[in-house]
Amino acid sequence: MVRNLTNGGDGMEWMDGARQVGGLAWVAGGVLFGIGWVLAGRPLPGVVTLTLVAAVLVLAALVVRPVGRATAVAGRVVAVLLAIAFAGAVADRFGLWGGPGASGVSWGSWSAFVDYTRTLLHGVPLPIATAAAVAATAAEIVLAAALLVGRQRRWTGKAAAGLLTCYLVAMGLSVGWAEVARYAVAVEIGGALLVTVASAARPARALAVPCS
Repeated sequence: MVRNLTNGGDGMEWMDGARQVGGLAWVAGGVLFGIGWVLAGRPLPGVVTLTLVAAVLVLAALVVRPVGRATAVAGRVVAVLLAIAFAGAVADRFGLWGGPGASGVSWGSWSAFVDYTRTLLHGVPLPIATAAAVAATAAEIVLAAALLVGRQRRWTGKAAAGLLTCYLVAMGLSVGWAEVARYAVAVEIGGALLVTVASAARPARALAVPCS
């Protein structure tokens, strides 16, 4: 017995279905984690993060039960919000939102971001941390531009999900899960995956197809 994740039978549709189910799983897990975090008395994420989470939840609902072109529009909105999040993070590390320690600022300077990157990488030598910080920044700039343009969303969404997964693992193993909750990283991963299938989403279900 072969399990097919979409109504189609070719390899591309199977992979779209796998990303659809994976995206929904990440969103559900991220939301449950966030709810548990808040119920434990931890602070809510910021307004920007909550806006992105709300948009991802709408997209997830429309992926499960598509309504006309609404799913594609929701996918575009989430892609733009992810692009804004990437661009905003890059602006933060160059001090455009204020200096280190300012309200709502995560880093406030390039040196602070390099130090943070070094922490995520468990104290690697400074040149390696700097190279990693440059690579991460370049990747976020490229992804922000690609998501805003809206071309090749299947690939840009997968790349965004991959980068965010690296961040989630690095944060969880170094600075702790508070940072993961603060930025709703798991929900963002799910949103990035759902962006890849939003233009042709179908209700997620497994269809058993007997082999002849």
